Amino acid sequence: MDLDHLNPAQRDAVQQLDGALLVLAGAGTGKTTVITHRIAALLRSGIPARHILAVTFTNKAASEMKARLITMLPEFNTKRMFVGTFHAFGCSVLRRFGDRLGYSKAFAIADTDDQNGVLKQVLTDMKLGEGELKFEFFKNGIRHANNNMQNAEGIRNSGRMSWFSTLADVYDAYQRRLKSMNLVDFDDLLGLPVKLWTMDQRILEEYRDRYRYLLIDEYQDTNRIQAEMIRLLSGTRKNICAVGDDDQCIYGWRGAEVNNILEFEKGYPGARIFKLEQNYRSTNNILAAANAVITNNSRRHTKTLWSEGTSGDQIKLFEVATETVEANVIADLVQDIRYEKDIPYNEIAILFRSNFQSRVFEQSLREHRIPYRIVGAKAFYERREIKDALAYLKVLHNKADNMSLLRILNVPSRGIGEKTVEKLKEIAETTDSALVDALENEEFLASTRSAVAKRVREFSEAFQRGVENFDESMSLSAKVRLYLDDIGYLAGLKTIYKIREEQAVRVENVEEFINSAALFEERFAETASLQNFLESYALMDDNDRVREADAEIENVTLMTVHAAKGLEYEIVIVAGLEEDLFPHELSVKEDNLEEERRLFYVALTRAKQQLVLSRARTRMRYNRKEIRCPSQFIAELPQELIDSTQLRNEIAPAKQEYVSSIFDTMRERYS
Repeated sequence: MDLDHLNPAQRDAVQQLDGALLVLAGAGTGKTTVITHRIAALLRSGIPARHILAVTFTNKAASEMKARLITMLPEFNTKRMFVGTFHAFGCSVLRRFGDRLGYSKAFAIADTDDQNGVLKQVLTDMKLGEGELKFEFFKNGIRHANNNMQNAEGIRNSGRMSWFSTLADVYDAYQRRLKSMNLVDFDDLLGLPVKLWTMDQRILEEYRDRYRYLLIDEYQDTNRIQAEMIRLLSGTRKNICAVGDDDQCIYGWRGAEVNNILEFEKGYPGARIFKLEQNYRSTNNILAAANAVITNNSRRHTKTLWSEGTSGDQIKLFEVATETVEANVIADLVQDIRYEKDIPYNEIAILFRSNFQSRVFEQSLREHRIPYRIVGAKAFYERREIKDALAYLKVLHNKADNMSLLRILNVPSRGIGEKTVEKLKEIAETTDSALVDALENEEFLASTRSAVAKRVREFSEAFQRGVENFDESMSLSAKVRLYLDDIGYLAGLKTIYKIREEQAVRVENVEEFINSAALFEERFAETASLQNFLESYALMDDNDRVREADAEIENVTLMTVHAAKGLEYEIVIVAGLEEDLFPHELSVKEDNLEEERRLFYVALTRAKQQLVLSRARTRMRYNRKEIRCPSQFIAELPQELIDSTQLRNEIAPAKQEYVSSIFDTMRERYS
C-alpha cells in the first residue's frame, strides 16, 4: 500500500496493526485519513472485513468513512465490517439478543418527545415534578445514572439524602413503563448491550470473536458506558485503536469523560501513543493562537499544531458599544469579504457560545440582505406534521407504543376528548392490552357517543388494513402513502391547518416525508423495511437533521461553537467574547473553565484562512443594560498575532467610533 502521501506520524499510526494504541489527532491533522488507511492496512494484511469494527459519534462521519473505504478498496467487500455510530452498533446487538432482556426484536426507539412524555406521565402518577425545574432534575438524574451504569438500587445507595430514594423510584418506574411499550431510549442502546454481555459471557465471547480489531473515532467524547462497552469487547486481544483529541473534549455536560483519553494507558497498559500535529486546515497564525490558548489548560496531552503553509493574516479583534452594533459591524464585514475577497457566503461562519445570541445576527443579516442558515434551528424532522406522520408509522410497527398512539389518536380530530382517553387507558389496563387493541373493546366503544365510536371503529379498521398492507409486495413509499391516506391523515391536514398557505406547506412537507421513504428504499433496497426506515430516523444525529441541500445553498452559517465541532470554514467570526458569556458563567461556577477553554480552542481551529473575534462593551441582560468585561481568553492570545486596527479601514465610517484597540487593556487586566 502506498503511504508516501502520509506524513511520518500518520504512517507510524497506520502501520501499528496489533495491540492498543492512542492516536492524538489535533484539529485538522487528518484523523479520518489515518483511520481509513489503517483499515486498509488491516484488510491488506489478511484480516477479514467482518473482524473489523469502526465506531464514531455521527452518521455523517460514518458515511464519510464508508465512502472513502469503498473508493480506496474496490477489491474488498467493506460492507462486511461494521462502520457506524455507537448507538447503531448497540441497536444491532439488541436486535439479535434483546429478547434475552425481555424485549421483542421489533422494539422501537423512543425519541426525545417519547422519553419526555413517558417521564412526565410517571411524575404525574407519582405526584411529583410540578414545574419545569423538577422535570429537568429527574430527566438529568436518569441520564446521569445511565451514563454511570447505575440501576435503581445503585441510585438509592449512592447517597443518604431522601431525594436519592425518590429518584431511584422514578428511574425504576420510567424504565418499566418504557419496557411495557417495547421501547428503548438512546441510553438503553448503550447500557443494555453492556448489561447483556455482563450477564451472558457466551454472547460476549461471540462478539469478541467477531470483532477482533476495534477503531474508535472521537475517543475524547466517550462517556463511561461507551468506554466500558469497548473495554469488554476488546477482551484479552486489546486490539484497539482510539483516535481523538483531549483538547477538543467539549461535551462534558452530556456525559463525555475527558479522563477516558487522558488515562488511556491505565486501562490499556503498554499502549503506544502517536501524536498528529501537522495541520492541513489553518494558517500558522491561527494555529499559534490556538496553541497559546490551550496551553493554559493543566490537564492535557501536550501537542503543538503547525502547518507547512503560510503565516496568513493576523487575527482581527474588535470591540463595539452594544450587541446590536456588533451584529451590524459583522454584517458589514461579511459583505466586504463576499464581494471584495470573492469568498462565497457558505464559507463564512458566525459562531457564538449560546443559542440566544443568534437573534441580533439574524436581524442584522436580514437588514443587510445577506442569506443565512441557522444550524440547530427547527429541522425538517422536528416539524409537527412530520412527527405526526412518524407517530402513525411507529404505532403501526409497534402496537405497544402507547405514546405514539396518544399523539395521533385525535389528529385529525375524531372527537376523542380527555375523558374518552382516560376510559381507554382504564380498559387497556384492565384487559392488560395495548391502547390500540383496547380501541376495539366493546365496553369502551359503548362508553362513547355513537358518532365518536363510529370514527374510532373506522380508525381501527384502517389501522388493521395498514398492518396487512405492510406485508404486501408494494414499495415502502407506496405503503406509507396508502396507510396515511386510508387512515385519514393526508386529507385531515386541511382540517388541522386552517390557513390555505399553511396547508400547502404542511402537505408539501408530508409529501417530502413520503419521498424520503422512496429514497431510503432506493439506497437500501435489500433492507428497506418499515422497521429499518424508522430506525434510521431514530438514530439520526443533529448533523443529519439539517438537510444536505441547505448546506449547498450559499448562506452564511450561524451556530453555536458546540455545533461547529468537526466543521471548517474559510472565514470564522467568533462573537460575544465577554466574561460570563464565553466563558459561560455556569461553567466557571462549576469549575469547568478548562472545558470552556477547549471550546474556545475548537472555535479558533474551525478557521482556515481568516479569524475574527469580537465583543460588546455593553449588552442587554434581564431587560437592563450591563457593562461587559472582555473574555479572559482574549488576554491569552499572543499580542503579535492580533490586529485590532486594520478593521477600522474596512467598516462603515459611522461605526468607526465604536472600534478600539483593546488588547493592551485586557492584558493588563488579566496579567
